[in-house]
Amino acid sequence: MKKNDILSLVSLLASPVALILLGLILLFCPDSVSVFAAKLLGWILLAVGIGFAVAAFTRPMGTAGNVLAAIVCLVLGSWLLKNPLLLAKSIGRFVGILLAIRGIRDFLQSGYRQGKLLALVTAVLGVVLIALPMTTSRVVFSACGLVVLVVGIAMLVDRLRRRRLPGGDNDPNIIDAL
Repeated sequence: MKKNDILSLVSLLASPVALILLGLILLFCPDSVSVFAAKLLGWILLAVGIGFAVAAFTRPMGTAGNVLAAIVCLVLGSWLLKNPLLLAKSIGRFVGILLAIRGIRDFLQSGYRQGKLLALVTAVLGVVLIALPMTTSRVVFSACGLVVLVVGIAMLVDRLRRRRLPGGDNDPNIIDAL
C-alpha cells in the first residue's frame, strides 16, 4: 500500500474508532463522565467569571451587573469544582420535581383515560428522578453510550465493507452516466 492509501484508511477509521471508545467510556464509566462534564463546566464558569470581573473593573459604565455576574459565575464554578457529582444529582432532582408537578397537573386536568395514564407515568418518572437522581443519571449516560457504541460499530462495519479508498473502483468522485 502507498503512504496515501494508509493515511486515507486511517482517516476513514478514525471517527468510528473514536465513537466506539466514547461509547465504551459512556457505557462503563458514567460517573466519571458526569464528573468530567461538571468539572469542565466549573472551569468554564470560572473563566467567564474572571472575564466579567475584568470587564467590571476596566469599563466605567455598567459595573454592577458585571460584578454580580462575576460573583455568580465564580461561586458556581468553584462549587462545581468542589462537588462535581452534585450537578447530576441537583439536575436530576430539579427535573424530577418538574415532571412530578406536570404529571399531577395533567392528571387532574385530563378528561381522557389515556391522558390520565400518560400523566400518571409522567408523575411516577418524576418521583423516581427525585428519589434516585444519580441512578437515573447513570442510566442516561449508559444508554447514550450504548447508542454511540452501536453507531460507531455500524459506521466501522460500513466503511470496512465498502473499503472506500480514494482511487479505487468505487471512488465517489466518479460520475456514473446512466
